[in-house]
Amino acid sequence: MLLLCLSHAVAQDDYDDFVNSVNKEYESFRNQVNKEYADFMEKAWKSYSLKESVGKPKKEDVPVKYDKEKDKDEEKVIEAEIIPFKFEPKPQPQPVKPVQENKEAPKVNKFMFYGTPMSVRWGNAAQFKLSGTDEKSLAKAYRELTGKAYNNLLHDCLEIRKNYTLCDWAYYKMLEVLTATICGKGTNEAVFLQGILFHQSGYMMRFAINSEDNSLHLLVKIDGIAPDSGYASVGGKLFFLLDGSKLKNLKVCEASYPGEKEMMFYIPKLPKLNIELSNERQIISRFVNVEAKIAVNKNMINFFNDYPSTFNNDDIMTTWAFYANTPVTKEIREKLYPQLKEKIGNATPLMAANLLLNWVQMGFEYALDQKVWGGERAFFAEESLYYPLCDCEDRAILYSHLVRDLLGLDVLLVYYPEHLYTAVCFNEDVKGDYFMVNGRKFTVADPTYYMANVGKTMNRMDNSKAKVILLKR
Repeated sequence: MLLLCLSHAVAQDDYDDFVNSVNKEYESFRNQVNKEYADFMEKAWKSYSLKESVGKPKKEDVPVKYDKEKDKDEEKVIEAEIIPFKFEPKPQPQPVKPVQENKEAPKVNKFMFYGTPMSVRWGNAAQFKLSGTDEKSLAKAYRELTGKAYNNLLHDCLEIRKNYTLCDWAYYKMLEVLTATICGKGTNEAVFLQGILFHQSGYMMRFAINSEDNSLHLLVKIDGIAPDSGYASVGGKLFFLLDGSKLKNLKVCEASYPGEKEMMFYIPKLPKLNIELSNERQIISRFVNVEAKIAVNKNMINFFNDYPSTFNNDDIMTTWAFYANTPVTKEIREKLYPQLKEKIGNATPLMAANLLLNWVQMGFEYALDQKVWGGERAFFAEESLYYPLCDCEDRAILYSHLVRDLLGLDVLLVYYPEHLYTAVCFNEDVKGDYFMVNGRKFTVADPTYYMANVGKTMNRMDNSKAKVILLKR
């Protein structure tokens, strides 16, 4: 027994030695990479003129009420351009080597992120001060903030990303909130620390300086285009200014980092935020006698409010797919859906689709984004259930969720200039106007065409200009 215990002790010692050796190797590699980056940072700056990216698609549609007397009751196939869009989230970026915890900063500090308490060990970061924004001062500060004294901070941030299921955008915002808490909102120290944590986490980012006031900014490489945001082509790649600043010229650090990857704007999983329910809202369509009550998480609403519209494949229509492909919250799944399922009962898919369609048509009050928000703004499904007014794109996004989640049917988003609606692929023959996409029939369902059942298209729609995009189910 003694020999067995000694053998086990030796084996454990060997394993600990091996782990320590690997950790030292990882740390040595990261130190070398960071040293090279800091050295390059002293001389890799260049002036850039920022360009303004394309704006969001505008809509001037006006709700129309279906007139049965004028309906010719004809069925037609509508020609459309199919917009390719694959909702395939990639693995999130990772540090160049695993970040090792240490005993340098054991104290846990707390901060709030969209009503949710979070904690990290930020050590002496609250005392961090930049001596200037010249190349040498920033390189010196970079060497300090990438030292082992800040390993625990980076480690804890990555743990938050994992434990709270933060998508790339949520992680970017979390770092923004955290560094503002540590260093002060809007300070150069906060922006610099955010940038370091972001690119040490594996993201493609470039530091930039506004020479007019020496303010620091971050340019971020994203998977797509950010409408109404300034951008610059650095090293042949587009980097966007996501802080809302409308700057024209920046001095940019062109230094790259090994293994860096672009930020994805998909939201494959919603962030795990504390629940603070809104007042309960009653949504009624008396025409089909459907009534449902719902309260949503205000913390999630605030998160959605900060989400910037993006699009990819050089087609601005894909912006709506980002919203429609984002999963709905627990409140919708567990509170709203059971009420609607009860109303649907044993109805056929077509009858159920018409019931849900009329509920959206008649239960929500319409208003153009320009009048309510002063510009174009799409809603996630929860936002249409929270805000008192919505427009065609918001109804289409909400209805697409209802059909996919409650009826298990595939849905298209259909875009005409100035209007957005949906089309549904039924597992039975359904009469009405339709699209053929990849050999499958999708029948028109317009949540803004009041009192119109599935299959009816607004007369004023120009069929020659339709674009369609297939949503994820």
